[in-house]
Amino acid sequence: MLFLGSPSEMLPSVAQVRAARGLLGWSRQELAEKSGLSTKSLQRLEDGLASPRASTLERLGRVMSEAGVQFLAETVEGGEGVRRRIST
Repeated sequence: MLFLGSPSEMLPSVAQVRAARGLLGWSRQELAEKSGLSTKSLQRLEDGLASPRASTLERLGRVMSEAGVQFLAETVEGGEGVRRRIST
């Protein structure tokens, strides 16, 4: 997870994007469509063949957050991660 200043400006890592996509049960194509990326671009990003732009990570993080995913920063207790938010 990258920090751009304040905690509200946290960006997910590529590993978190992959994990969140799995948690949501979304295909690459589905995430690409929801985020406005091409499937090929998302594949290259997830496979480590392209370096993500901050704006791309922000867009992916926003789409997945709106779907109920919470991105967790690395702490002294453990590494970064993802989880579903509790629905109220």
